[in-house]
Amino acid sequence: DLANTVWAYATADYYHQALLADCSRVISDSLARDPSRWSEEDRRQLHQWQLWLSLERGADGQQHLLSESQRKLCCDAMQGTEVTISRLQRSVAAALAAVQHGFEEEYLEPRTGYSLDLALPSSRVAVEVDGPSHFLLPDGRGVRKPNGPTLLKRRLLAAAGWRVISVPFYEWDGFATANERHTYLQGL
Repeated sequence: DLANTVWAYATADYYHQALLADCSRVISDSLARDPSRWSEEDRRQLHQWQLWLSLERGADGQQHLLSESQRKLCCDAMQGTEVTISRLQRSVAAALAAVQHGFEEEYLEPRTGYSLDLALPSSRVAVEVDGPSHFLLPDGRGVRKPNGPTLLKRRLLAAAGWRVISVPFYEWDGFATANERHTYLQGL
């Protein structure tokens, strides 16, 4: 699957000029012929690949960008992603509201198309509530590292000018009282 391949290059932040040139040409030709051959998930991955090229790869990446209409098709798929709000996110949102007013839940960031769990758009601060699906399994020392999609989202948001703060489930779940949670959030 070509969308997944170029997305993986973006996730790994691995730039290969010749390969990306060929992939860009094939993807562009295919989207021009029949965009319906690309699923919503494919187009979301293509959008993230295009963001990586434009936000992180500078002049090198610009030469591999799809046409404006093709990028819009992919961005629309990204912006149409359905979101579900977990109990963990609701808990963090409620505690955050007691500490700092003005955060918006599931804010659709217009440039990247990402939905931010909690955002203060005027200050460009995003709080991402990261449950277990955002992490790899613990290593031999018990350390949990963010997975590829989570790292890519953080990098792209940072490249778009956002300060991204992660609230990992394993830290949040360790607090016994609302006071501990408020203190934690104030320290971020």
